[in-house]
Amino acid sequence: MPGETKSRLVAHFKDGQISKGFSRDFHPERDTFHLVRRQGGVAASQVIETENLKALFQVKTWGRKDRHVGRAPSGFPAGDANRPEDRSYIKTVAEFYDGEKIFGFSRDYDPARPGFYLIPADPEDNNARIYVLTSSLVNIQLLRD
Repeated sequence: MPGETKSRLVAHFKDGQISKGFSRDFHPERDTFHLVRRQGGVAASQVIETENLKALFQVKTWGRKDRHVGRAPSGFPAGDANRPEDRSYIKTVAEFYDGEKIFGFSRDYDPARPGFYLIPADPEDNNARIYVLTSSLVNIQLLRD
């Protein structure tokens, strides 16, 4: 994501499709970016229109199933173990139109902007951070301490 040369990304689309790869040109202010994936030593690039995304997940490792999918949300772990030290991050619950709910920490949510970053509350989650498209949400809760 911005400022990083190459991140492992999993793009979840509003229509339910999923694409995996790397990107060197994703930026929240741009309408499109390229998702590059390698198959058998050959790189294939896909142009992604940001407005079609539900969320863009930056994952820690490949091959591990997303831990947040299909599990009952546990809320926030005791002690906010994964909360960034910067206290401007607030507890956030993002609920998507497809019924998925993710608990995390955000600091840049603004309903006038197309999206925001969310750091998962669960330190065991395979997602390092998530760029959530505001248009894919049915509800958002910002929980101030």
